[in-house]
Amino acid sequence: MDNTLRTIREEIRKNREGNIPALTLVIDTNILADHAWARDSNVVYLIEEIIPNHREFLIVVPHICEVEFKLITKEEVNGWKELQEEIKKRVKDLERYSGFEELCERLKKDVEDLEVLINRLREAPMKEIGILSSLMLFFSESLPLQHEMSYYISKDPDYGLVFEDALVFSFVKLVGKALDGESKVLFLTKDRDFDVEKVLAELREANVEIYFASGECLQRIKEELKCE
Repeated sequence: MDNTLRTIREEIRKNREGNIPALTLVIDTNILADHAWARDSNVVYLIEEIIPNHREFLIVVPHICEVEFKLITKEEVNGWKELQEEIKKRVKDLERYSGFEELCERLKKDVEDLEVLINRLREAPMKEIGILSSLMLFFSESLPLQHEMSYYISKDPDYGLVFEDALVFSFVKLVGKALDGESKVLFLTKDRDFDVEKVLAELREANVEIYFASGECLQRIKEELKCE
């Protein structure tokens, strides 16, 4: 345990030029997507306005979240691609009917717009990680203890977590313990699978505050950093 906590502290110190930040936020995969896809203004503001102006604040991304972000982006692309192909197919059918020329043109425009969206999504992981790597810590250091903890957590029905979520949960707990007394640790996720009493209790024991709403988390961060 001591070696794992020491590794976490060293990586965080390295990212902050030898200092432990006063406030540390661990984020889940869905928060990365919120920023990359610009679907949550609170998250965009947090990353683009708060982080650059507060060196005493650090966001940490578990390695599994970086991997999962690539996966959910691929799934998102496939979903929109399927819709695009279905519209193309329907347009061909619709062209056989008279009086629906304007509708056909609108649907063709939708196909073009979807292509723009699909291309943007395909580029999102590389662009997002490239942009954010200078603003936050993508934690890639191997932590064998984290994987051992996650295995048993994922097998325990009291937690109700799949292995990937158990990896995130165990990482957040380890960060809380590693920084106890030196940095206030928050965890922001929109995954309600973490809203389980055993999970919440163990996060409290590790001195980690969990937030499921980005607005509440943003307000808490502003209070800690004493910013408007």
